[in-house]
Amino acid sequence: MATALTIFDNRPFFDKALRYGVAQDLIPPGRLQSLQEEFSKGIVQIANFFGTAHLRPELELALHRMVNLVSLYLEDMSEGDLQIAAASLRDKTLLSHSKAGSDMLKRLHAMPDSTLVDRGPVSAERQRAYLDDKTASDTIPLAEYRSELALRQTMRNTIDFAFWLAKTMGIARDDIDDAEPLIRSAMLVIFVDQAELKLPTRTAFVRLFKSAKNPKAKLNQDRLKAFLREAPTEFQQLAGGAMDRFIERDLPQIRAASSTADKLLYSDAGENYFISESVDDDVREYDRLVAKEWDRVTRGEADDPAVVATVFFFVATGLPPKASMLLREAKDVIGVFRSGGFDPQAVIKFVDDHAPEAIREELQKFWTAELKPEAEEQLSDLDPNWPDTHMERALEYLRKTCRVTWKARRR
Repeated sequence: MATALTIFDNRPFFDKALRYGVAQDLIPPGRLQSLQEEFSKGIVQIANFFGTAHLRPELELALHRMVNLVSLYLEDMSEGDLQIAAASLRDKTLLSHSKAGSDMLKRLHAMPDSTLVDRGPVSAERQRAYLDDKTASDTIPLAEYRSELALRQTMRNTIDFAFWLAKTMGIARDDIDDAEPLIRSAMLVIFVDQAELKLPTRTAFVRLFKSAKNPKAKLNQDRLKAFLREAPTEFQQLAGGAMDRFIERDLPQIRAASSTADKLLYSDAGENYFISESVDDDVREYDRLVAKEWDRVTRGEADDPAVVATVFFFVATGLPPKASMLLREAKDVIGVFRSGGFDPQAVIKFVDDHAPEAIREELQKFWTAELKPEAEEQLSDLDPNWPDTHMERALEYLRKTCRVTWKARRR
C-alpha cells in the first residue's frame, strides 16, 4: 500500500516569510542585517513595556512576543502569500510590523465580547494585560483571530441595533445595560399587533405577554416592514433575524402552560426582557395583574412590613390571611402558636404560590431570618421567670409588629 506524506510546517509566519524572501533574493544581505538590528531594538522596547529588559527571561519572552505580533500582521495583510509578506519585510521596518500586529490586538480588545453595554473606555492597564496574555502564549493563529473578530463585530452590531431600537422606541442609551433583553422586548412589542411601538413598562409587559400567549396571535409582516422602513439596511437584516429567533425560541416559552409574565421578568429560568422603569408605572396595578391573591390579601399594601407580618402570622397558624388583625384574632394566633408552634413551611409555600416573583426571596428571608425567630421568643410562655399567662406581653408584641385594630392598654 502506498502511503502519502504531507509536511506540516508549524513555523511562525514571520519565519516562513523571511526565509522565503532570502531564498528568492527578495531580501538582500544589507536589508537582512538591518532587520537584525531592528529586531534587537524591538525586543528591548517590548521587554520594557511588559516588565524589564534587564532580565534574560524577559528578553527571551519579548522575542517570542515580537515574532507573534509580526507574524499576525504579515499573514493578515498578505492573506498568506509569502511573496507579498517578504516584500513587506523588505520595504517596511520591523518595528512598524510589530506595531501593526499590536494595533490589531488592541482594536480587537476594544470591541465588545458580549451584548453587555460597556460605557467606559478601555484602560491602559486592561489593554496591557490583554496584550500580555495574547502575545505570551503560543503563536496566534490568524483563523482564530479572525473568528474572534467576527464574533466581536457581531456583538458590536447587536449593540448598535439595540441603540437604534431604543431611540426609535423612546428609551435613552444610558438606560440600557444589555442589548439582548432590549431587542427581545422590542420584538415582543412588534409581534403584538396594534400594540404601541414603545418599550414596555412592567404593567404594559403583562398585557403584551397576555396577547402573545394567545395561540391565534401571529406576526403582521406589514407592521414589521413599516417599523423598519427608515432603518439602515444592516438593521433591517438584524431585525429579521431577531424576529425569527423570537418566534422560534421565545414565543414557545411565553406560550408554555406554566409560563407567566412575572416569571419571565424575574425568574432565573427564563430569558431576560427589558422593562422601562417609569415613575408613572403603577406598582399596585402590576401586583394586581400578576399576583391577584397576594394583592387581595395585602390590600395592595405589601410594602408595609406590618401588613406582611400580619399576613404571615395568620398563614403560619392556619388562620385565613388578611391585612389587619382584630384583638380576638390576635388571641387565636397566640393560642395556636402556644399549643403547636408555627407551620413555617406554610408561609414559604404561600409566598411561592402567591407573591410576585421579584420579592419572593426577600419575603422568605424576612420570615425565616427575622420575623419567625423574634415571634417565637415574644409569643411563647415557657419561661417561668417571664410569665405571660394572660397574653399581655404577646399581645403588645403583635400590636407593635402587625397592622391591628386595637389600641394599647392604658396603665
